[in-house]
Amino acid sequence: MESAFAADDPRLERVMPIAVRALQMCAHETYMDCPYFEQLMYVGDTRLECLLTYVISRDDRLPRKALQMFNWSRLPTGFTQSRYPSRLRQLIPPFSLWWTAMVYDYLMWRGDLPFVRTLLPGVRAVLDAFTAQRGEDGLVRSPAGWNYVDWVPAWGWGEPPGAREGGICGPLNWQYVYALTRAAQVEEVCGEPELAARWRRLAQETAGALTARYWCPERGLYADDAEHTVFTEHSQCLAVLSGLLPAAQRAAIAQHLFTAPDLTPPTVYFMHYFFETCRELGRMDLFMQRMELWFEMTQLDFKTTYENGDPHTNRSDCHAWGAHPLYHYFASLLGIRPTAPGFRQVEIAPQLGPLTEARGRLVHPLGEIAVELRVQNGMLRGQVTLPAGVSGILRWGERVQRVEGTASVAM
Repeated sequence: MESAFAADDPRLERVMPIAVRALQMCAHETYMDCPYFEQLMYVGDTRLECLLTYVISRDDRLPRKALQMFNWSRLPTGFTQSRYPSRLRQLIPPFSLWWTAMVYDYLMWRGDLPFVRTLLPGVRAVLDAFTAQRGEDGLVRSPAGWNYVDWVPAWGWGEPPGAREGGICGPLNWQYVYALTRAAQVEEVCGEPELAARWRRLAQETAGALTARYWCPERGLYADDAEHTVFTEHSQCLAVLSGLLPAAQRAAIAQHLFTAPDLTPPTVYFMHYFFETCRELGRMDLFMQRMELWFEMTQLDFKTTYENGDPHTNRSDCHAWGAHPLYHYFASLLGIRPTAPGFRQVEIAPQLGPLTEARGRLVHPLGEIAVELRVQNGMLRGQVTLPAGVSGILRWGERVQRVEGTASVAM
């Protein structure tokens, strides 16, 4: 743990040791989902473990190895295997999409364009494999394999409605759109504007088809089925995170996502994307509410984060995907995120929710970013320090302040 975080709610700091410990226990010669049962490196778990690694350590060898190994695992169809290395072949098509997002994450948090370029043929193969499944209505048919999204109790084996082969699954299609938008940004940076334009066109077309089929104007939410009878937080989150929602749909989701009583909530794993949505919609107060699950882990004296929401029925008491709130301490509460490849430019957009004070030191490839903030009568005060050669902006609501070196904050 090379970074540091503190806030005026001590419960947040009590979660840090069990989050770090869980990641350590699941980081060996590769990452793994858990150190006791499967001991396998799954893509869905690994994406969150990589993000955690970027915010607590300068050592990026495990993320690089994970990116390479999943690339090597790809099958002739273009899909990556769900876990690798493994003697037994398993296919979770949505995990292939998370692997393409991992490439984007690495580009932004660590850079190394020559390395990223070696992964682009694999990214294109994955996206082409999904694109080949599109029907005349512009939506992807669920590929063969286990189309796992989250361990929702009401879903058989974690598969949402329409996830069986040949069906149409709303969350899977939104995840395809999410992956396309990030791949477009990687292609642009790597000097392939034509391919970037293709991915953006497919993303726009698919998002439009999703709105036509699943948008329920009466509820201001996206359904998971064509009949508009099943609604989940998963679809709303992925739709928002795609970045392609029309203003009216985005505003409606911001109003109803956090108040509708019958939305199926995510479990520990997918809660990362719920937290991402809280940040995107400016509702980090909801982050603190959902953190009750992790506060309970410390109250029950767990030493690591566990797999799912019920400590009495968990299979695994040590699952590093449950450590992802630590990423959000830095990237969402303090709001420190890269806005250019290799973290060369930074946006600091704190959303402290009910907190009034928070501070942290975040590892950076060129040093560290130090932030100390407090809220007084709606004003943000404090100090920000960036490494030499790194520029950034500080955003507080509609107010923006440019930052280089050390700057006092008064907004």
